Amino acid sequence: MYRRMHVLVEGRDDREFFIAVVKPRLEQAYDHVEVWEYARATIDRRRKYIKSVKAMNADYLFVADINSSPCITERKEGLVSSHGGMIDADRMVIVVREIESWYVAGMEDRTCQELGITDLLHAETVTKEELRAVMPKRFGGSAVDFMAEMLREFRVERARNRSRSFCYMMDLLEGSIGA
Repeated sequence: MYRRMHVLVEGRDDREFFIAVVKPRLEQAYDHVEVWEYARATIDRRRKYIKSVKAMNADYLFVADINSSPCITERKEGLVSSHGGMIDADRMVIVVREIESWYVAGMEDRTCQELGITDLLHAETVTKEELRAVMPKRFGGSAVDFMAEMLREFRVERARNRSRSFCYMMDLLEGSIGA
């Protein structure tokens, strides 16, 4: 049986994270893994995409930041509602706080020290702005290069232990892989 997985992510940093960290694991169980960036797509385009994924009987995961929502449940309910019920809440992962927190969560202390970001050890709540503010000058202002460097030594088990939302996502995906 041909198995497909579609991972819908917000932006570029999310896409790069999923391609580097998550996609290789999914490719062990799926014949096709697609990471689709939806931030610039209209709600209607997102709905159509999800509808086509469901029509193919493919698995999917919808990933979003918690943003200003007071809790994960409220954020999921808001996304389900804004997408006309097309997204299944049990196929959603809400990143607490932002994807940049997952980048930091998987870094070894040595790597944090080498990159000069030891002040961001509160991995669960790191924001894009906080991370960019401590970006070493050697990256010449290139957030892309900085984020790529962070992913080079990313450790999944460390991230699982330091971020509840990352751990939840990995558990959810491992359940899909085993299905």
